[in-house]
Amino acid sequence: MTTTYTLRDGDRIAATSPADFLHQLHVSSFFDNEGTDEEYMQRFAHRLKQLDGSIVRTDNPDHFLTDLLQCGFVAIE
Repeated sequence: MTTTYTLRDGDRIAATSPADFLHQLHVSSFFDNEGTDEEYMQRFAHRLKQLDGSIVRTDNPDHFLTDLLQCGFVAIE
């Protein structure tokens, strides 16, 4: 099953799992698409904390996506 997510900036990602969401978020990044998905997740969470104070867990893609939903960075369409 595919879920469509809308990012805060209006971009959309259609993903089949939290890991797929993370991967697509990573490869679609214009300025930070190097390294592994796990490395990207760490950097993304750090940037988000600096930008608006949001705490996003990075121990696994499920927690990462859950926290992005809770802090309002991502919404389910």
